[in-house]
Amino acid sequence: MVKQKRKSAKAKAQLVLELLRGKPIEEVSRENQVTIADLSEWRTTFLKAGEDGFKKHPEDSRIAEYERALGRAQIDLELYKKKEQFLNALKGSSSKR
Repeated sequence: MVKQKRKSAKAKAQLVLELLRGKPIEEVSRENQVTIADLSEWRTTFLKAGEDGFKKHPEDSRIAEYERALGRAQIDLELYKKKEQFLNALKGSSSKR
C-alpha cells in the first residue's frame, strides 16, 4: 500500500469544491489517490469552517514554541545545578588539602 502524501489546505479545498460542483466522490478519490473517507471528512470540515478549517491554528504553533522554550530552560537549569554541585565538590576537596 502506498503512503499518501499530505495535502495542503488549498489542495483539500480544491478537491472539496470539485465535490460540491457535483463530481462523484469515487471519481475524485480515484483521480487524486485520496480515500473516500478523507474526502467526506474534508467536505464536512470545509462546510463548517471553509478553507481555514484545514489549517493549523496559529495558537497551536505558538504553544509548541513555548513548550520547546520551556524544555530548553529546564535543561539549562539542570546543567546549572550539576555545574554548581561539581564546583562545590571541587571547593570541598581542595580545602581538605
